[in-house]
Amino acid sequence: MRKLHVRASALNGWRKSRGVGFTFVDLDVSISLDGPKRTVRVLVATGAGYCMIPREILLELKITPAWRQTFTLADGRPIEREVGYAFIHYGNRHPAATHVIFGEPGDEPVLGAYGLQGLELEVDPYNHVLRAMRTIPLVPIPLA
Repeated sequence: MRKLHVRASALNGWRKSRGVGFTFVDLDVSISLDGPKRTVRVLVATGAGYCMIPREILLELKITPAWRQTFTLADGRPIEREVGYAFIHYGNRHPAATHVIFGEPGDEPVLGAYGLQGLELEVDPYNHVLRAMRTIPLVPIPLA
């Protein structure tokens, strides 16, 4: 499975537009459930797996990298980034533990599918907002 990554330069001029299909939200990030938080404006990217938060914010919150991973840019180029663990908070939803990519200068902050599912949220593509999942998907596994 390819992991896609968005560069901020790919979104020049689109950030404030509501008509092109992009959704941006304010997301809080912390090292623990009740730790200090920082708010980050993020692109909601259902095609991305992990969240990406600027490195300086993660380090300020004392969130440390756990491993390095290769990701694929939308144009097919590979890049390496460090990845760690954080809690994300949105509105009155319960916080979610998630993987976070340590974003470098020029990287667009992103809320990916893994974080969206942890927060039990889905994208309303017509109104460009997040809403509670109508159902929580579950795959039944037959017991032998």
